[in-house]
Amino acid sequence: MQDRVVMIKMVVSALAGFLAFVTAMFTTMLDLSIFWRNIWLGICLVFFVTSLIGVFFLCGDLNSEHNPESETPKEH
Repeated sequence: MQDRVVMIKMVVSALAGFLAFVTAMFTTMLDLSIFWRNIWLGICLVFFVTSLIGVFFLCGDLNSEHNPESETPKEH
């Protein structure tokens, strides 16, 4: 796997996690009506799920490429 693809996945996951944190603060700290709190909570959940999925895709790609059990032994 190319380093650029791995870096893009890491940046997207980290950015989504950071945005989930920020929107969670907006949900709890801002004095808003219940409608806007639910909107911020929905956005928070979307970013959290995006971050979680990104981490699992990244780990799955890294594990599948470096799995020594999947390689067949070379015959001499």
